[in-house]
Amino acid sequence: MTSLDLRSFNFLAALQCAVMGAVLLGIRHNFPSEIKGLRYWGVAPLLALGTTAFYALLGHAPALLVGLGGNGLLMACTVTLLAGTCEFLGRPWRWWPWVVLVLGCLAGLFVFFVIWPDYRPRMLIFGLGMALICGVHTQVLARHGRGFAARLMLVAMAWQTLVLLTRALTTYWIDTPETQRFDAGSVIHMVFVATFSFTILMVLVSAQLMASERVRQEFEHLASHDELTGALNRRAILRLADQAHARWQLEGQAYALLLLDLDHFKRINDNHGHQAGDRTLVKVAATLQQGLRPLDRVGRYGGEEFIALLPISDLASAQRMAERLQARVERLPADADTPACTVSIGVALVQADDASCDAVVGRADRALYQAKAAGRNQVSLG
Repeated sequence: MTSLDLRSFNFLAALQCAVMGAVLLGIRHNFPSEIKGLRYWGVAPLLALGTTAFYALLGHAPALLVGLGGNGLLMACTVTLLAGTCEFLGRPWRWWPWVVLVLGCLAGLFVFFVIWPDYRPRMLIFGLGMALICGVHTQVLARHGRGFAARLMLVAMAWQTLVLLTRALTTYWIDTPETQRFDAGSVIHMVFVATFSFTILMVLVSAQLMASERVRQEFEHLASHDELTGALNRRAILRLADQAHARWQLEGQAYALLLLDLDHFKRINDNHGHQAGDRTLVKVAATLQQGLRPLDRVGRYGGEEFIALLPISDLASAQRMAERLQARVERLPADADTPACTVSIGVALVQADDASCDAVVGRADRALYQAKAAGRNQVSLG
């Protein structure tokens, strides 16, 4: 009776996981293409369901077929889960080392099925191989996973690794050469099989949560960043400026704003085409971001204008930063895709009578107009 219950539980758990895997495969087309790994996460539980189909043949098909087929698919399921996590987290992935591991384990199982029949070395080989896969999965999550869902998956994989190691290393104490996977009355087998089924379920739940978190992050990024240049958009950079102004009013931390405008940008579009103009904007935005301090922020103010927020700054420091940025843009090399360009920059520091950051922006804008009127490619203070 215990055997029937255990097999039934194993099948029902695998079926539930397979349904979740099918959901992941179905929804992945609705996710941004930048989110990787959903395909592997979706395929893995289908492989686990195939494992239960092999195990259901126990007693009705050769034990060698059941053992190699079931264990092979189970290892393939675990490797595929790892592949999905690596792809999702942007980690490098190669199949061949894991294919070699699985084939090596299956070769060892074959030896102890056919040449020297003994359940214990089979359990040792299979358990250690699976523990290695799950252990690497745990390590990847510990190093690169972020957020609640990643930690949930980490706990599940760490627990699975511990159970696999314990099961493998204790086999010579609790098993006999004739032990079968679903032996009646075996609590050890029940815990072992139930733990693996539960782990896959937790990993799939975590995968769906991780994908949802990534989608939310993508939408938040799109809502606050300029699609072309990757810099903050106007609303986001001005919101940060408002926050800097509030801190200045409460704590006295002065801030500066730089308003930057590409010189003769219309001429670039007219002479080289709008695509060249877009590439120029992208290159300038990247140059500005690289030239700023880690605490500074840059946003696209509109068209060919950018605005930089310099928290905790004074006027002299802001001027030096502006001159450095102006020189960096001027040194950008021209190539076949993007022409050379320069920027004019207006600099303004918050003052005691500024009611909001709009007053600082206004002075920076007037200073920018002065830099343009004075011949462009220079810095003016407001």
